[in-house]
Amino acid sequence: MPDSGLPTVGFVGLGNMGFPMAGRLLDAGYAVRGFDVSEHARAKFAARGGTPVASAAEAARDAALVILMLPDSNVVEAVATDPSFVAALNPSPGAADAPLVVDMSSSEPERTRQLAVFLGEHGVRLVDGPVSGGVKGAVAGTLAVMVGGSDDDMSRVEDVLAHLGKIYRAGPVGAGHAVKALNNLMSATHLLVSSEAMLAGERFGVAPETMLAIFNASSGRSGSTENKWPNFILPETFNSGFGLRLMLKDMRIATQLAGQMGLPSRLGEQAVSLWAQAADELPLAADHTEIARWLRERQSRPSEEAVEALTPRQQEIKAKFIEVRGTWGDAWEATLRLDPEFLLAYLEFSAVPWRQNHLTAKVKEFIYIAVDANATHMYLPGVRQHIKAALAAGATGAEIMEVLELSATLGIHAMNIGVPILVQVLKEKGLRDGPAPLNERQEEIKAEFTKNRGYWHEFWDEMLELDPELLATYTEFSSVPWRTGPLEPKVKEMIYIAFDTAATHLYTKGLKAHIENAIGYGATAQEILEVMEIASVLGIHAVTTAAPVLADELAVQDGREDPAAEDQRTER
Repeated sequence: MPDSGLPTVGFVGLGNMGFPMAGRLLDAGYAVRGFDVSEHARAKFAARGGTPVASAAEAARDAALVILMLPDSNVVEAVATDPSFVAALNPSPGAADAPLVVDMSSSEPERTRQLAVFLGEHGVRLVDGPVSGGVKGAVAGTLAVMVGGSDDDMSRVEDVLAHLGKIYRAGPVGAGHAVKALNNLMSATHLLVSSEAMLAGERFGVAPETMLAIFNASSGRSGSTENKWPNFILPETFNSGFGLRLMLKDMRIATQLAGQMGLPSRLGEQAVSLWAQAADELPLAADHTEIARWLRERQSRPSEEAVEALTPRQQEIKAKFIEVRGTWGDAWEATLRLDPEFLLAYLEFSAVPWRQNHLTAKVKEFIYIAVDANATHMYLPGVRQHIKAALAAGATGAEIMEVLELSATLGIHAMNIGVPILVQVLKEKGLRDGPAPLNERQEEIKAEFTKNRGYWHEFWDEMLELDPELLATYTEFSSVPWRTGPLEPKVKEMIYIAFDTAATHLYTKGLKAHIENAIGYGATAQEILEVMEIASVLGIHAVTTAAPVLADELAVQDGREDPAAEDQRTER
């Protein structure tokens, strides 16, 4: 592209929204360097006329403005606080024309303020500019852009952002993200109640098209009745381009913000509760308009009239649980009904790592997966729940598969524990004098293990001596994720720590070795402690497994359920 005289723009995040937004800037004559973790997205951007680059730092290099369009605050912070990204901006602390980062993601307002302080200390200015209007608005350049920042900074970015839609100055930095979250809470609640109304009218016999025409000419109209129902729900395409879980994330940001301001959000929390149930039951990639389909499917389920309504205290605990942990299901429902105060106590206990956040959300979910999937536990409901959560937090299938591969090595501890006892008995019986010198083959195996796994421990010595070929095959088996896996070594060691320290295993020798290894790879004491804290909640599965059974049997005893129904229940 010939030099247009316009500044170079870096663009990080070329997904459903980012790609058409970056395309609008290309059409306006800007040189845009774009990065996305998806190779396909980068190739698509190149075909659109942009310049794809291999990293966020390359997108930022010497750019006057860098736009971030990413899933959440975790990803935004991972990008924007990376030293290579900051250095690439070529910051000049105190300069009037300091480089600008515009976070157009749906981020958390308080974390946006904290990020602004961090970047400011490094000579970079931050403006938040989240958008509303969906993919259609991104393509047409008709988005509502909610901008937060200083007056000077907002003035500097408005010429660029004007090509994306209409700009609304929301206030100081973080205000844009606050308004965006509150807007999406309203939008999601509108969609929920309008869907309930549409389904009720349909069952009464009123045609959906008729209801929409009347609603849209009356006071009940909203973006849901004017756009989402006619364009995505009635045609059953459910392809608005905005994910259900992203909507739920924004709703939680809004209710959390209300709580931080000391304001109750009772209706919002109830809406969050219903959306969270839908997220648990719908596919990972579900569009947010599929909430209507989920509601329709709920209509066809057996009547819940016989189920006693939750008390205000139970409703309060349920809303808090969903807000903090982001999930709900039959096991939690049964526990809530049987002993709500116990569930609240568990919530406070299990929430500690989620409040301190020494580990990323994705790595936390890896720890849960490692504990739940292991041969000593095999808690499949937890495995499914935390795989879904890990994917929602940005994990790839390859990363989760590596967690499982690392967890599959637990079985070797039969040898780690058994061989030393065998050696002790042999000595006591006079059948062993001492360790024999290693032969050439054994030395070769030891060297291969050390190269592949990055360490050697004395608990391998006797196994190497007594059965070198077993150790050779285990070396190959356990080394696969170390040779090809995408996780950094520190995280791999945390996976080992998770299942070694779990109450179902308690393998102290391995635990010590892997703590030493993790520290050697740069892990902090707080990160390792957080792994242990996550593993320490494993005992709750005694309740989540048995409470639904207890609830079912009490229902039979009380005459609220036909005993014959027991044979028709699906295994929980």
